[in-house]
Amino acid sequence: MKNFYSFLLSLSVLFSSIPILAQQSNKGNNFFKLSGGKVFFGTGDVPGYGVNLEYSTRLKIAKKPSKHFLFGAEISFENGSIQPKVINPTFQEFIDETYHSTTNIILTPKISYYPFAKTFAKGINITGGISVGYTNQNMEFQSTYIYDNITQMSVRRSYLKYINQVLFGYRITTGYELFVTKKILIGGHLGFSSYTNGDINTSIIGKLGYNF
Repeated sequence: MKNFYSFLLSLSVLFSSIPILAQQSNKGNNFFKLSGGKVFFGTGDVPGYGVNLEYSTRLKIAKKPSKHFLFGAEISFENGSIQPKVINPTFQEFIDETYHSTTNIILTPKISYYPFAKTFAKGINITGGISVGYTNQNMEFQSTYIYDNITQMSVRRSYLKYINQVLFGYRITTGYELFVTKKILIGGHLGFSSYTNGDINTSIIGKLGYNF
């Protein structure tokens, strides 16, 4: 719980700095983006979903805004699970399946790089950042197959372990964005993230953004 409070404190410090970033940028160089899609946890065997909220800004550098870089932060809410059949599973289903549930809250200060400034290619981007977050995981470490000859039914009995801890790591994405109006953009990205608990997650995300 102490680690969780430390994580909340880091959240408040980061978001209190966002107005300072906005004051250093010009009007029209601030972006708010909402994205979401599929997330594959661990080695990809635990499917789930994620929702991300991002604020980014283009800062003044040498009295001119940089056209190639955005600086900001993204908070991600992720959840995934595998739920095996518990009542009357076949023996093969008992062997093949296991229980695992993961919920993450991840904060990533990030830098986005847009290598091209002209034509349709200007929407291509690469982002990277250092992540801090909190994870809640429930997983099966042992299970027993029980068959009742009288009722002729089988039951899966699971023994679970629980993990609650602060995470550190990094996140890298590559994607594309397209302005459909002067203010509204759509896009998507492929993401890769790695954390200190050993999880290596990948994601396929769609995006909607607003320029202000």
